[in-house]
Amino acid sequence: HQVFAERSQLMMVLAVLWPMGVYVAAIFAVGLYVSSLLLITYFMRRYGRYGWLPTASVAVGVPLFFFLVFERWFLVQLPKGPLEALLGF
Repeated sequence: HQVFAERSQLMMVLAVLWPMGVYVAAIFAVGLYVSSLLLITYFMRRYGRYGWLPTASVAVGVPLFFFLVFERWFLVQLPKGPLEALLGF
């Protein structure tokens, strides 16, 4: 009888799965862009062990890039939260 996955392997899967679940739930509360910023920050700090400057640069830059591409260039509306509403988007 073979084991599907060892305990350590399941823990590695859960280490990615639960933050992704929180991310999906947070999209409904704070929007896609803020949720993405938080998820990128979490993974870069927790698992990449990057400093705050590269983390902040990527965590702000990636959602900003996708905002410009989707919202401005392709005119595709993605889920937004209260921050975007406050900024007038």
